[in-house]
Amino acid sequence: MNVVELVEVTKVYELPRGSVKALDNVTASIEAGEFISVMGPSGSGKTTFLNIIGCLDTPTGGKVAIGGENINGLDDEALTKIRRDKIGFIFQQFNLIATLTALENIEYPMILKGVNEHEEKSKELVSSVGLEEALGENKPNELSGGEQQRVAIARALANDPDIILADEPTGNLDSKTSKDIMQLLKDTNERGKTIIIVTHDPQVASYTKRTFRLVDGRIDSDGVFL
Repeated sequence: MNVVELVEVTKVYELPRGSVKALDNVTASIEAGEFISVMGPSGSGKTTFLNIIGCLDTPTGGKVAIGGENINGLDDEALTKIRRDKIGFIFQQFNLIATLTALENIEYPMILKGVNEHEEKSKELVSSVGLEEALGENKPNELSGGEQQRVAIARALANDPDIILADEPTGNLDSKTSKDIMQLLKDTNERGKTIIIVTHDPQVASYTKRTFRLVDGRIDSDGVFL
């Protein structure tokens, strides 16, 4: 089953200097349980591609389906529900809430969804991403970059989404920590989650099973890493 399907998707931004076509007639399908990397030079449309899959942006033309549901024309409330229930996000800058502890950051999506026993589940998630339980009481600025990204991964998993989207998840990490984070994401994928990563790093892409290469808003090639 395809959990993500894009058919002839175009995205045009209207800017003061003129129109910019970020995606140009992109067609792509991603099956449940795949581990995908998206690569390409700066300005190639990688982040736009991810944002459209994540319902953070809408296409100018074409069809987008997430979990078999056509999202074209959905209102903000419906798109918010898809983001909350079906998609987890991981960012290069971690995007943790500075005033909350690690545990509270993980709990927050569950509270918004009305999940019961969110405190217990957040502790289980802390353990599942390899963090010491005591670190759950720390604020983000009391954690290393690798620890913050582990918290961000746990938060992305909080509502048990089908899809994890990661935008340069190792971009602010040293090489050893990057390997640890990629192994954690690989383990997460092996437990059945569909993961899509935007990266400029071939080492990061080597953990994935398939790569979309974007050039000038078009998919240039589709390779397989064994």
